[in-house]
Amino acid sequence: MKKSVHLLALLIFLCIPLYSQENIPVQGGEDFQSRASSFQWVELPFTTSMMDGSSGGLLEGEATSGGYFRLSYMPELRHKRFSVQFDIKLSGQIQLDPFSVHFNFSDWLPPPKEDENIGEYSLALLHHYSSFIRSMQWGERYESHYARYGKLMGITLGDGALVNGFFDQGVDLRSSRPGFEVMVDLSPYTPAAGGVHFVTNDLFDPTLVAWRFFVRPLSNVPKAIDLSKLEIGLSWAYSPPKSDETQLHRHQFFAIDTSYPIYQWEYLNFNLFGDLIAEATDGAFFNPALGWRWGVWGHTKSILVFNASLTNTIRGQFHSAYFSSTFENRSAEETEALLLPIGTTRLDATLNINISRLGVYLRSQMVGHLSDGTYHDYQFIAGIHIDKRLFNIVSLDFTYEKLYPTSIGERFFEGLLTFRNVEFNASAVVKMKPYTVDLGLSATFDDQGEAMYKLSTAVRVTIL
Repeated sequence: MKKSVHLLALLIFLCIPLYSQENIPVQGGEDFQSRASSFQWVELPFTTSMMDGSSGGLLEGEATSGGYFRLSYMPELRHKRFSVQFDIKLSGQIQLDPFSVHFNFSDWLPPPKEDENIGEYSLALLHHYSSFIRSMQWGERYESHYARYGKLMGITLGDGALVNGFFDQGVDLRSSRPGFEVMVDLSPYTPAAGGVHFVTNDLFDPTLVAWRFFVRPLSNVPKAIDLSKLEIGLSWAYSPPKSDETQLHRHQFFAIDTSYPIYQWEYLNFNLFGDLIAEATDGAFFNPALGWRWGVWGHTKSILVFNASLTNTIRGQFHSAYFSSTFENRSAEETEALLLPIGTTRLDATLNINISRLGVYLRSQMVGHLSDGTYHDYQFIAGIHIDKRLFNIVSLDFTYEKLYPTSIGERFFEGLLTFRNVEFNASAVVKMKPYTVDLGLSATFDDQGEAMYKLSTAVRVTIL
């Protein structure tokens, strides 16, 4: 056993990167970081068997010339409707003369108890040890009971009035955070059919919290069989203020929605809906801005979610699609651009494909505006997100955005064949034996198709 440990430690230490254009920061205990140099990581991938016999786990090894190393073990286990992916890390220091290996178990130890009460300390313990779980899921969306823990991917709340195709882009590509989504059918426990859908992007320090309660009030009324499937929902989405902020509120949105199915099949439903949306900002709870939205929406059992709608402002300064995937990183100017003037109609159509078992999420959206009888500000957005190792891609976040200025007069498919007014953003970790490539790319093309690129890469040795 001792000989095997020495051999593994020597392999980690001797492996060096071939090429790099950017530094990847060292993570670990402060005492180890102070001794770690700016050398790039090497990577040691291994696979582990799942409960269903498949293969897809990953053991990564990181090392520097200063002797610092860290191992990260990420197996994924499945059993029937339950799956969990772990992220277990162990760091340490290697010394060659004389040879010794010292492990740092600080991340495994409970945080010190200070002045917290038992409830606060229990929450701190839960927060500390939850970092060992990258994701956890029970069931599938739109089943009677569904729950997912981990980074939020492809979230649509009801018909999409407040949250529509949300991807958590508030943390970087390889990182996760304790987001939580749960759907529960409460029909067996209530007089009328109904349920609840809850979403937060971080259980411990959220910047997005959203609820939706819905009921079919006439579902058990024999004389109202034609209206038994009429659904009424109440939604609420907001950004909780941070502990050091003095604001009573930031942005809070409320929606009352009604929905009626015009086509239902075992694997697909298609609904008409109408929403009344209220926005309260900076404590203006009793004087909200108002908007309305109506259209069609539907979903398959769990994979496909789609909607198409028209949105108008009724009163005040109403932000359309406030909780987009980039809302945490959005500038004040970009937030201002979301204001929908009275007299302007926002048209949008969204299609989301969520294959959570493979960690693959796709989204496409077409947006335009109508005012004074003129259509303008067309925009087409498409994206793909991969959150698990699939083929040679460890993770991927890619977004394509195309603008259609009215001055150019491009048709939809014609515009897709050009690079005029296009913006690409991509982050990926790709394995090409014997290398691992960390890739970051952003490219912006003007109305003449001229490009401005920003590229960053890091290449590392892979030991099999």
